[in-house]
Amino acid sequence: MTRQPHTAVRARSIWRRKIPTHVAVLAVAAIAPLLPGQAWADPNDYIMTLDYTGGEHELESKLGAASKARDGTPAGEAAALGYGQGVSDTWFTEVYVQFANNPAGQNGGGLDAASWENVVRFSEPGQWFADVGAMAELEFPRAGSQGWKLTTGPLLQKDIGDLQINANLLLQRQFDGSTHLATQLTYQLQLRYRSDPGLEFGMQAFGQMGTWNHWGHPQGQIHRIGPALFGEHKLSTDSSLHYNAAVLVGASRGAADVTVRGQIEYEY
Repeated sequence: MTRQPHTAVRARSIWRRKIPTHVAVLAVAAIAPLLPGQAWADPNDYIMTLDYTGGEHELESKLGAASKARDGTPAGEAAALGYGQGVSDTWFTEVYVQFANNPAGQNGGGLDAASWENVVRFSEPGQWFADVGAMAELEFPRAGSQGWKLTTGPLLQKDIGDLQINANLLLQRQFDGSTHLATQLTYQLQLRYRSDPGLEFGMQAFGQMGTWNHWGHPQGQIHRIGPALFGEHKLSTDSSLHYNAAVLVGASRGAADVTVRGQIEYEY
């Protein structure tokens, strides 16, 4: 997603349009996970941000590999290929397919799922204390016994000088699957120091707290944290490459000892 200037303030007349239908759809999606469901985590998980503009197109790839966890969860690899579009200044949508090589998974390896993700921004950049948005993602696993999955929740983004902070709190629920577990609460955190667009530094963290209304024992939770690199390279006046990569260390027994993840975006 395109980086926006720290001091960018869009024209008030553009922002004060009537709230589109997709905002209402996200509001409904936010209620659905508060029912029994199941959580999942992939080595290619990525931080969702509010850095997008209307009219942009995006081709994206995400990769990740995780080592064996201390609780015995086996190692695994995952990848995803997607296409996204900034439908407007307030709505970004993306479809992508996921591939996995996970000995513990029902699919074993190869094509794993197809997903449709939507991000909506509610506040104009710089309008509130923090930029506020929300996301909703539908995932359709290849294995029919897994049903289909919904992830939804608020996205927060804050610029403090050259430091960008992202904090996302998400609910995950599985529908129509053979298993019937409680809805899970997960989080994403990112710090990015905006210095040289070609190479910037920061950190990323991902976690699963357990059931949304009754967190699990700390050793049963999944927490991963580590340093990250970011970069942007202009290819032409209207196209660019963006990347980020991180090495995450497991901070709980249920997390992989080491997870390496990366993301490349071609925007035009």
